[in-house]
Amino acid sequence: MKELILVVGPGQPDLTSCQITAGEKNWQTVVHWEGWEAPKGHVSLLARLRAELEIIRAEHAAWAYDLGRLTAEDGKEVQDGLRAGHPLSMWWCSLLYERHPKMTPGLYAVYKLRALERYMDEEDFSALRLFGGDEMLRDVLAGMCASSGRDFSEEHGVPAPLEPPVSFLRRLYNAAPAPLRALARYGHWWWTVRRKLPATPEAGKTFAPVLAQGQKPEQGAVQGQGEPIQTATIATYFPNVDMKAAGQGRFRSRYWESLHDVLHAAAQKDGAPWVRWLFIRFPAPQLSLAQCVALRDRFRQEAKDGASFHYLEEFLRHRDLWAALWRYLRLCLGSRNLESTVQPAFQFAGSHLNFWPYLESYWVESFRGWRGLERCLQQQAFDVYAGAAGPQRWTLFPLENCPWERMLTVSMREAGAAATPCADPVAGPVIGAQHSTVRPSDFRYFDDPRTFEAPCDAFQPDVVRGNGQSACEQWLQAGMPPQRLGEVEALRYLYLAENAGAVPQSTASVTPEGPAVPGEDPAAPAVPGRGEAASAQPKRLLAVTSFFRDETEAHLVLLARALHAGLLDGWQIVVKPHPYLPVEERLRALLGRRASEVRVALGAIGEELVPGVVVWSSNSTTVALEAALKGLAVMSMLPVDDFDLCPLQDVPHLPRTGSVEDVAQALAAAAPLQLPANYLDLDPALPRWK
Repeated sequence: MKELILVVGPGQPDLTSCQITAGEKNWQTVVHWEGWEAPKGHVSLLARLRAELEIIRAEHAAWAYDLGRLTAEDGKEVQDGLRAGHPLSMWWCSLLYERHPKMTPGLYAVYKLRALERYMDEEDFSALRLFGGDEMLRDVLAGMCASSGRDFSEEHGVPAPLEPPVSFLRRLYNAAPAPLRALARYGHWWWTVRRKLPATPEAGKTFAPVLAQGQKPEQGAVQGQGEPIQTATIATYFPNVDMKAAGQGRFRSRYWESLHDVLHAAAQKDGAPWVRWLFIRFPAPQLSLAQCVALRDRFRQEAKDGASFHYLEEFLRHRDLWAALWRYLRLCLGSRNLESTVQPAFQFAGSHLNFWPYLESYWVESFRGWRGLERCLQQQAFDVYAGAAGPQRWTLFPLENCPWERMLTVSMREAGAAATPCADPVAGPVIGAQHSTVRPSDFRYFDDPRTFEAPCDAFQPDVVRGNGQSACEQWLQAGMPPQRLGEVEALRYLYLAENAGAVPQSTASVTPEGPAVPGEDPAAPAVPGRGEAASAQPKRLLAVTSFFRDETEAHLVLLARALHAGLLDGWQIVVKPHPYLPVEERLRALLGRRASEVRVALGAIGEELVPGVVVWSSNSTTVALEAALKGLAVMSMLPVDDFDLCPLQDVPHLPRTGSVEDVAQALAAAAPLQLPANYLDLDPALPRWK
């Protein structure tokens, strides 16, 4: 009998004798649930998962498609039972279909379990013995073994860790049924968002035509066409903007950067700005919603960079709020009725592992929780906006394969189809342009190829544009149709095509007293050269933290441990936080009286990526890529009990850090990395965009 022993958690019994014994009838193999490395003779499950990630990812994408097309007891597909009166089924907008590792953290256990099952199938194990683990893991593994004809046994190693303390209100909220939680969040949304973003007069009407300068409505003609200027739509997150330009009344999105110059030139040629900007609200700690609304009003007043500026929420009239609530109630009932059909189908093709217990909460949240209600509101707002905007030259959004992108795509297509078929102007394509990087473990980017065929192609953009060969090659390998895919310049990273910037000016110290960095002259010139260390200058370490709180916490804790251990003595240390996740308070708590030795940089990241700097990035931040392309030495954090989202995870010789010992080795080994020259398209002239 071949037995696999799965060890979960620390403090397990001594299992050194449980090793593969070749040539014997009874084999025992020890597999460790956690840890990137396993003791000699044992197997790391994470190493197995890393090797088979793309295979399991393809199984996952196929499952997400198949479940939407699964026939229910009433003869209709699951996706039909989750339409609730709309052309776009909410299944395609659910957390389960989105498959974001951070939005659906339960996927991490699912992928590890599938890697374990594949290993057991490959090595023909007939028994599984579990040391440790919680009740959910034991039940799922027992069910898998029963279904596949394997023996299962368990031995409790250590008691489950204590849960962190939770407030009474949080416990009460967590215990409430999902619809009740959703209504509570809806009330909070009303108070914090709706009352500050009332319905715009354009909601339910048609936008006034955009006319060339000096033209009167009755004149009609523009450039001899006899009609007003046809507009285009760019949906984008707000308020990630150039604040210096905003102070001058100019709208410059950090998502679109120098594309604004191209649009401005086109507007001057046509006689008026013709791009409609649709803002997807994303809370920013630096700006309140009232301040963001004031920015929007300033852009409207100046009218220099767009035909209109609107938040998505402004297209929700009172009747639309009721319509969204009605659809949400229908989803609650529909999803409940479908559960008996979908529960047995929560397993990949050819697998005996049913992972419904790990993903049940996301099913509930997607269709009966706040996420379901929130997305009903978003879809209704997109529909109203599309009707008001009318047929567009084109519709553009920053592609990250989020649910709102599918909603926008369907709304614009439905609005175009509703227009008179022979009307001119006609609706142009919906374009998704890659915003950041594509990482193998960011599953939302990789749809099953069948979703690009009818009927699911209705929610896929007409055109997908990658920002370099790396992304395009990954998409093609995953099955994206070549006729939909093309390349454009990487707007976010175009500054990398230029020489390193000057020494940073826009910074703030962790503590109010003392210089930003002891002994450093802020006016000193940048060190010459590209990526080489300069012995005449102090060693400089730039720690770039993440958008995600758990990654940032792990990074700051390790930074503090390394500093207190003396590893960073003699280094000038700068921490560059993500704009949406401040770190000053946490750093003070971790560093104590040594907080003055660390400077927190608040300016653009490009100001910090200067020659001679060693860049230490959190796990998922794309600054690691930017630093590598600038020829700087790079080291990156390992994930902590999570998927590896490092954008450079497949680049050889990248130092990874998870312990103080790793930091010591990484500081000694960090060096510029070798990346393909065409990794990103960095032509500042933007010929492809034009």
